[in-house]
Amino acid sequence: MALTTAKNFLLVTEHIGQKPTLRTRFTTQAYFVLATLLDLLDQEILQVTGDRLSVADEAHLDQQPAYLNSFRIRLTSDIAQDDRLKTVLKLVTSWDIVNAIYDGIGAETLAEQTTERVLFQNNLKPHVIYEPTATSKQEVLTTLKDQIQAGKLTRAGSNLFLILSQQDALKWLFDEAESATLAEQFTAATAGDSYVQTAKQVTAAAAEIIQMKKFEMDGWLS
Repeated sequence: MALTTAKNFLLVTEHIGQKPTLRTRFTTQAYFVLATLLDLLDQEILQVTGDRLSVADEAHLDQQPAYLNSFRIRLTSDIAQDDRLKTVLKLVTSWDIVNAIYDGIGAETLAEQTTERVLFQNNLKPHVIYEPTATSKQEVLTTLKDQIQAGKLTRAGSNLFLILSQQDALKWLFDEAESATLAEQFTAATAGDSYVQTAKQVTAAAAEIIQMKKFEMDGWLS
């Protein structure tokens, strides 16, 4: 199955505000890895019980694309050592993992003609950027808004909205008034959805890890 949340996250956040983000911003990179993990939760390859994460379907985890190899190896190793969310989710901050996923999903979007491959110069080093077309980005946003307004969200749609909300990115994609309205409609539409409550728990736990790592990096750079 496709990694729908991660793919749509790339389409709406890469070049948000006209700036490349998935090659240059640590926080956006980490949420991109989280989007991938939530896709596996959506597909019931992973499961959450209380505050613990486990692999529910090893066979399907092993069948994921090759670009998830480093993610899969790190995930299964970390779960074996300590399966608490606050420990396992540290993998979202891995530079190697996010680069592998970005190149893999980027190549898929290029084949689907929803992105264009461009070179971006950062710190004298060129990076490959998969820049979404305006049409593909708008399609994701329109679909997400339509799902929320109809009160009929897919799991991938819920995943995407939760991550964008946690990242405080909605205001960059919709105007502030519309963002507030969509947030209220989302809460009402998903109030009794156990999957969304679990995804929200995972997203909040990951957000704490991402924030702490950012503080550490800022401290090291200062």
